[in-house]
Amino acid sequence: MKQYPPDLRENYDTNIEQVQSVVYRMLQIIDSICEEFDINYWLDYGTLLGAVRHHGFIPWDFEADIGMLRSDYIVFKEIIEKELPEDLFFQCEETDPEYIFFPVVEAKIRDKYSNYIHDLNHPDRKWHNGIQVDIFVYDIDNKFENCISNAFERNFSKSKIHLLFEEIGYTEKQQFNDHQFPIPIGYDQYLQRNYGDYKILPPIEERNPPYVEVFTPCNHPETLDWYNKL
Repeated sequence: MKQYPPDLRENYDTNIEQVQSVVYRMLQIIDSICEEFDINYWLDYGTLLGAVRHHGFIPWDFEADIGMLRSDYIVFKEIIEKELPEDLFFQCEETDPEYIFFPVVEAKIRDKYSNYIHDLNHPDRKWHNGIQVDIFVYDIDNKFENCISNAFERNFSKSKIHLLFEEIGYTEKQQFNDHQFPIPIGYDQYLQRNYGDYKILPPIEERNPPYVEVFTPCNHPETLDWYNKL
């Protein structure tokens, strides 16, 4: 039986520390599975920014983002459900038919014990809403030359922050907490297109994470009760 990093959420005092401990464990598990099955991926968006600027999470970040090419995602999708531990859920259009964000983020890994209670825009939500790692799937872009892009960039963003081929030609490893994760070799140019001078912190009033219920799941069938887990 595979050994996974332990869930340490109870070891932390603040809500954001508890959330980040859950997300960090999820990232480690994803990394282990991708390494075993030779699946290439990289830290993306705010998680990439956190890795480069903070060598870990942006202090107020409450989720994580990874990217992978379509060819790698096909392999990932075939094996991930049987490789994940029982307390994690692979969410996509097929595994969660109520998941409405498929046109933006094709898949997520969800924690079964938790719940993003701040999602007030969808009070009748039926999809799984546990702590998440977003999986952005990249294809060759049909609008910008020499680029790859994901569904969000193609359909919902007016920017030009798509990854260039040469920026993702291969990846390098970046320290994130006490683990090394892959990042695009062209991370600097990519982050500048995303965030401008990304080394400057935003105003303090913009550094407030929402409260996440870490020990109470949502009402989805694919959930577990933290207090009865042992």
